[in-house]
Amino acid sequence: MEPCPVCTALEEPARGRELWIHHDDLVLLGHVAPSTSGPKDGYPGHLLLVPNRHVVSPGALTEEEAERIGRWLARGSRLLEAVRKAEHVYLLRLGDGWPHLHFHFIPRYPGTPEEYRGIEVRDWPGVPRCGWEEIAAAADELRRAALQAR
Repeated sequence: MEPCPVCTALEEPARGRELWIHHDDLVLLGHVAPSTSGPKDGYPGHLLLVPNRHVVSPGALTEEEAERIGRWLARGSRLLEAVRKAEHVYLLRLGDGWPHLHFHFIPRYPGTPEEYRGIEVRDWPGVPRCGWEEIAAAADELRRAALQAR
């Protein structure tokens, strides 16, 4: 059986740490890194929230994990609205790609045409795209705002 990519990443705390917005004993909220397919293919504000413990479904969470995840679903959305000026934040739990529970935050930015709303929001040609440096700067801005909000 293949090792869980999320658990592997959590075991290597230095890897991608500059994209972390919040990390505690139960959860990690971080910015999704741009892929290696292009220099400007990152989607600013695309966040992931994961429990530190390996679980595959919301039903497997402890009460404490569920409460913390709920808190960070709300906080992450507020951060994207306030800091990144998202007019709407989509929250997704697909669960087909990784065997580790995770939630996507995908902001919709002002000016997004109706036909690109919903899961297609990232396909809009007018959406801002950026590379690693810009994504790291966005994560830093969100991290600083999260610390001030507590």
